[in-house]
Amino acid sequence: SKNGTLITNTAEIYPITVITGAMTYPENPTQKLSEICSVKAVDALSLAREAGSEKAVNVVLMGVLSRFMPEIEQASWLEAIETLVKPKFIELNKKAFLLGREA
Repeated sequence: SKNGTLITNTAEIYPITVITGAMTYPENPTQKLSEICSVKAVDALSLAREAGSEKAVNVVLMGVLSRFMPEIEQASWLEAIETLVKPKFIELNKKAFLLGREA
């Protein structure tokens, strides 16, 4: 939608067709997408590493998303993490969420 916002990670992940040389990775994909809709591009991989694990990329992006959903309070997002995440990963995921929220 021209009125929508796309939230994306800036990390480039090459599909097998690019790796094998059958296709080329598009130049400036974020710029091209911004011609279609509003784009919020975040280096979620670096933020996930800062939080403690590359596996937290989606939680970083969830933090970014939360800024676009002000009707859901930050405390509710954090409560969901506490409820759904294994105890040993709660603090890491909270940190990833907050880093994404600040991005």
